[in-house]
Amino acid sequence: MLESRSLNTFFQLMRVQPKQLHLFMKKVNLSERQLQYDLEKINYLLNSKSLPPLRISNDLIHIPTEVVDFYKMNGTDFAAKHLSFDQEDRMIIILLYTFIRREPISNFHFQSTLGISKNTVSADVKRVNQFCTDFRVNIRYTREQGYHLKGVEEDKRNLMLKAISLLTIKPHAEETFKFIFHQQQLKDHFDHYQQVLKEFEQQYSLVYIEERMVEFIYLLQMLHIRQQQKKWVSIYADTVHFLEKQEIFTVAKLIQERLGLSTRSEEVAFLTIQLLGICQGKITPSSTDTLLTITEQIVNGFERYACIQLLDKSKAIETLYLHFKPAYYRMLFKIPITNSLLLDIKKEQYDLFTVVQEVLKPIEDILNIKIPEDEVGFLTLHFGGLIKQDNELHSKVYRALIVCPNGVSSSLMLENQLKSLFPQFLWTSSLSSIDFQHLDEAEYDLVFSTVFLKTKKPLFIIKPLMNEIEKIELVRAVKGTTFQQVFHYPTSDELIKIIRQHADIKQPELLKKALQNALFENSKSITRRKQPVLKDLIIEENIQFEEKINDWKDAIAKSAEPLLLNGSVTEVYIEAMIANIEKLGPYVIVGKEVAIPHARPENGVNQLGMSILKLNEPVHLLNNEANRVKIFICLAAIDNQTHLKALAQLTKLLSNPEKLGQLKEARTKKEILNLVAEYSVL
Repeated sequence: MLESRSLNTFFQLMRVQPKQLHLFMKKVNLSERQLQYDLEKINYLLNSKSLPPLRISNDLIHIPTEVVDFYKMNGTDFAAKHLSFDQEDRMIIILLYTFIRREPISNFHFQSTLGISKNTVSADVKRVNQFCTDFRVNIRYTREQGYHLKGVEEDKRNLMLKAISLLTIKPHAEETFKFIFHQQQLKDHFDHYQQVLKEFEQQYSLVYIEERMVEFIYLLQMLHIRQQQKKWVSIYADTVHFLEKQEIFTVAKLIQERLGLSTRSEEVAFLTIQLLGICQGKITPSSTDTLLTITEQIVNGFERYACIQLLDKSKAIETLYLHFKPAYYRMLFKIPITNSLLLDIKKEQYDLFTVVQEVLKPIEDILNIKIPEDEVGFLTLHFGGLIKQDNELHSKVYRALIVCPNGVSSSLMLENQLKSLFPQFLWTSSLSSIDFQHLDEAEYDLVFSTVFLKTKKPLFIIKPLMNEIEKIELVRAVKGTTFQQVFHYPTSDELIKIIRQHADIKQPELLKKALQNALFENSKSITRRKQPVLKDLIIEENIQFEEKINDWKDAIAKSAEPLLLNGSVTEVYIEAMIANIEKLGPYVIVGKEVAIPHARPENGVNQLGMSILKLNEPVHLLNNEANRVKIFICLAAIDNQTHLKALAQLTKLLSNPEKLGQLKEARTKKEILNLVAEYSVL
């Protein structure tokens, strides 16, 4: 049997088919020793199938075509027979196995199914119950019923959807689902369910979020097992009545009928809720949807908190609505999802993530819902894609296609990353993997996809959010495939390997970090502009105190005075800030008595800058007493991104009531500088 990590390594090798060893090791986060161990396990299995082994030589991975062909033909069945599960896998399997049980389950069932001891089963069940706490469900054991789920049916189903979403992000998800069904003497009818749903999608002009639909299909299969056992869901009559008015309720009922299952109103209502959470929103010309108004508020809030003005605001609202409508229903009905990119987003886009969290706080109050971090992460991807859009036109040679089943936000971020890396290609907007299957290969030259696809054209498997190493690897691979002349970006590992041949390295990790910094700083096509921290911008010379200023326009001008004196802005910028407020209203107010006036970079910004003006008596923007401001933080941004780190730090400071109070009470520049320094961590 392959251990979970070794199995994951095998899947990655088969799907990506990498060439360079050190880049693959970084991608899967394995040491050389760990990879060698995994290859030994994999080769042992390949030998049992009379297949040649995987080999490594001269920093290259050699994957025989016979192995690739075998995987394409038998991958699912082969992997299912050699699965070995880690602790998290076992927890998910125990939940799903128990959910679709058709007979009492004993400790022995779990032991034989998972290949673990009695004590390990007991320990795993305890961990499962800890995981279930937030869903108000737990696993109980009685002699009559064996192991079973205790709780309300709706809570059980939501718990299962969370378990399914956690499993679908794993490389061996499909094989594990087949394994779970097989253990209950059931078949996985994924293809049939998918076909039925696609027929309804076309007939009723729906647009599924493909990643969510995969989770939904597995849930739906398991729900039908429950329904056959007369395990019904209970939903409040008012909620059922509300859902019956939705057009998609009819679709849900027809799906149940087509699959030969229950059309009880509450079961159809539950199915309707799930469909609302996987179907993208579409704006119609006559739309008076409240959610459209909320979407506009989110975009306005983003502009205010990120201190930018989007060039195509209507397009931004339209694309956000596609994502936000299903997300709203997921949050409203507490449909759990798992954002597999969340850790990467919080690491690679931390500043933007912080700003988006702040943007969403008023929306949480309006809707009376808590927005989970998983959803915040997807919205961060969405806005990251918007602010990085490149509108330049270039002469195109290759027709490049993007396939991303992860929804509109991930697709937008991916699309913008690829366009910035390869502006010379003619790009086609993101497709689902299902739509790709019906596309004529004559219509494209290259494919960039987050999932494995069957195509004779060059295929590049990528992540929706790539780090710098992955970008370099992709640039080299693509330009090598297209035979374009390419400047060679050596990796830090390659340089260290050369240096070791001619010198002793006393601190290899420090050298590696220094080389990476040097390489990435010089690689302007694929790296961000350096982002200063808050204390780099709010310096002593940029802080002012005034007792009183009568006119709000004078207050704006006064707040920008330090930036004007040091050449960061021109008089035109001050006029633009005032004009924006007169045109758009007091949108610059970001908190009680705090405003961040700003305008677009092209309106007189020479360099990035930030200044603070504190008033003892408030001034009223637009001469309206409701718009009281005592602290002006003037921002001059040179683009949509370089100021985000400092702005995220400022946002954290202003969102902390205690620290905001200290800022308002500050009487000296030193007090303000101390506060700023506290939030200027790199």
